[in-house]
Amino acid sequence: MKVLVVGAGVIGTVYGAHLAAAGNTVSVLSHGPRTDEVAAGGLSARDVAGGGRARAETAVVPDASGDYGVVLVAVRSDQLASACAGLAGLAGKPAIVFFGNNPAGRPAITGDMPGDVYLGFPGVGGVMSGGTADYVRIRQQPTALQETSDPRLAALEAALSDRGFAVQRVADMDGWLAYHAAFVACIAAALFRCGTDPVRLAGDRATLTLMCQAITEAFAALRASGTAGLPRNLAVLHSPLLRPVAVRYWARTMRSPMGELGFAAHTRHAAAEMRALGHDTAARVTNSPALAELLRPLKRQS
Repeated sequence: MKVLVVGAGVIGTVYGAHLAAAGNTVSVLSHGPRTDEVAAGGLSARDVAGGGRARAETAVVPDASGDYGVVLVAVRSDQLASACAGLAGLAGKPAIVFFGNNPAGRPAITGDMPGDVYLGFPGVGGVMSGGTADYVRIRQQPTALQETSDPRLAALEAALSDRGFAVQRVADMDGWLAYHAAFVACIAAALFRCGTDPVRLAGDRATLTLMCQAITEAFAALRASGTAGLPRNLAVLHSPLLRPVAVRYWARTMRSPMGELGFAAHTRHAAAEMRALGHDTAARVTNSPALAELLRPLKRQS
């Protein structure tokens, strides 16, 4: 399978390196200094918890005019429009998988995409360190791919599964992404309140409690609006009766390597994206006192 990776940050590097290690031909679309590093040293990803490493020599291509089976777009939500514009020259009709925070779902994919568009979400988090993506696999959140009979996504799922990634198929990725964006926005807002220090957040029971209450209220409001796709594990953890359990769970998580690599590092690196998710969530959820209080500091930074 020929794969084009658009966006060679942590997510593009991890998945690109593993897809190449699985025997696929992986190219990276040229964009800035990071892809200069890829051209010189390839893609390198290190599993901090598991100790495994994936390395791959990878071609960096100047444009998207090649013929690919799968295009994996791993960019921030504020980069979607420019990424879409850069894909106008794709040959054939590849499966184009948009892989990241995108609360607007399919309507955010602008322009006439020369292929079949699907939504997904990574199941890892991490940070770039000396050209290597140091990452952790998020056990509670498998890599999400849109439910479809497209054989190219089946091949993508098989390649990732062969590399040890748990993969879930989601029927309503648009709704799933809206719920997940609200979830991420609440965690990012709590981290901002604690200087993006996960250990500090772990010790701040009041902020953790406010965060968990805000997630519960945001989920309830989205359900009331008719939005489907709420991830079951998040729904259970953030049910009102389990709030003390959720607070303890997040305190443990924030003290672990997952707190930094899975949440704080991206909140710090992509602060503008996290604030945008907060504003989007606030616009969608207008009847949650806890969410309004949690996000209040973000409004002063608008």
